[in-house]
Amino acid sequence: MLSKELASTQTDLLKQKEITGAMKQDMGVMADRNAQPVSLNAMPDVADAAARIYWMKNSGEVYIDPSNLPAPPKGKQYQFWAIVDGVPESGGMINTDIEVNGKKVHIQKMKSFGRAQAFAVSLEDAGPEKPVPSKVIVMGKI
Repeated sequence: MLSKELASTQTDLLKQKEITGAMKQDMGVMADRNAQPVSLNAMPDVADAAARIYWMKNSGEVYIDPSNLPAPPKGKQYQFWAIVDGVPESGGMINTDIEVNGKKVHIQKMKSFGRAQAFAVSLEDAGPEKPVPSKVIVMGKI
């Protein structure tokens, strides 16, 4: 009985350490003096969607907080884009299934971009990355 309680407590402690580690990483990105936050706002035909980008001006690294995007419909997924010289370039697929202890992990590292004029997120059919966005959900200019 006591060994089961100890095992349960150890499991809970490990989960809390995972959450704390993820939160520290998120805070590190947000607090970085080189991080330029970019708000991605919903397109006119989309309700209740938003995201935030943290673009590291010194390195070109890009992090996204997709926590204010609605869950994608079954068979769909989100794809991240940078608009470079007016042309959309894929920055990778956004994982909306990452959870630590039942909480959505917010900040995810995406493809780096040395320069961009805007960032966007599109809703795409599940599968490999698409060459061009089909349905842009949110977008924000730098």
